[in-house]
Parts: sequence; structure tokens; C-alpha cells
Amino acid sequence: MKILKSIGLYFVYPFLTFILGIFTHIGYLNYFYPYKYAPQKESYFLEDTHHEVSNIPKEITTCDTSYIIVEYNTKDNTKKEIEDKLPEKYLGMTRHNLEEALKEYQQNPTLEDVEKGFINIQLESFSSGEVIISKNYNPLEKETGYYLMVLDGKIVVMEEDKKTVYLTTDIYADALSDSLKQELILGKFIYNIEELYGFLESYTS
Repeated sequence: MKILKSIGLYFVYPFLTFILGIFTHIGYLNYFYPYKYAPQKESYFLEDTHHEVSNIPKEITTCDTSYIIVEYNTKDNTKKEIEDKLPEKYLGMTRHNLEEALKEYQQNPTLEDVEKGFINIQLESFSSGEVIISKNYNPLEKETGYYLMVLDGKIVVMEEDKKTVYLTTDIYADALSDSLKQELILGKFIYNIEELYGFLESYTS
């Protein structure tokens, strides 16, 4: 029995010492290298969804773009809306291109706009489907002219249409020279009210 006990102790102690050494080593690794033997989680990366801005289609004018002009009268605060065909020079333009073109127009408006009292032009709304442009005007005062004519032997003042009587005078045509009388029969044009009253005063007794 003593021999068996001695043999058992001979094998058991080394085995226990070996097991103890293994656990000691594992504890050492876990303490100094806690993440080295930790299970690695699989990483997933989101697909890059970045898009180049240049790939986004830009709004441009086409032959199907509605072209609306809103004319503002700054004198009486009225406006008139006109829908027209988009001018060829504005075809294929982006908002920026059109704004630049309108700046050029601002510097060199048409004679028609100048005569209407053009002040400025600006882009109100822009899309491929519709463009709205506003124009501001300050209409110039048109000086009304008059016609001196003979009616029932007396000089009368007619408006520009030669039909509407503006003023009837007590000046008889017979008191005038033949050349002036002939001119009055055809209609003598007077440019403004100052000239009219100046003429009448010179022939009033």
C-alpha cells in the first residue's frame, strides 16, 4: 500500500502543479492583455452613398418655358401681365445666366422701353417650366398739343384729335392776316399750353 501511495503521489502532485500552472498563465494573460484573446466582432461598413453635386441636373430654360412679363407703373401703382414666347437669346440658360443677361439689358434697354419710362428689370421667378420677369416704369408726361382752327368765323382751340373743342375765343378770323387765316383753316399746331396762351393774348384786344 505504501508503494501504491507513493506512486500515486508521484503522479498526482506533478499533474496538479501542471494544471495550476495553466490557470495561472491564463489569469496572467487576461490581466495584462484583456483584449488580445477577446472574440473579434465582425465589422460592417455602410456603403458610400456620396453623390457628386455635378451629377444633379440643372434647371434650364427651353422652348417650352412660359415667359411672363409683369409691367409695373410706379406712377399710378398699376401692373399689367403679359405672357409671351421666350426670346431665343434666353434659351438654354440657367438662373445665373438669365440674371446676368437681364443686368446687360438693364444697361441697354430697347428704345420702346425707354419711351415708356423704363426704370429697371429683375427676375422674379425661375424654373424650366416658367420664368417671370418684372419691369418697372415711370411713364413720362406727354405734353399735349393743340390746334388753332376757325369755326363760325372765330378762332377755336381744338385738342390733338381736331375734333374735341378745348376752348372757344372771341377772336374773329377776319381780323387776322390772310396768311394766318389760311394757316388756321388748315389747322395751326400749338405745342404746349404756354405757347397757346401767348398766342391768344397777342390777339386779344
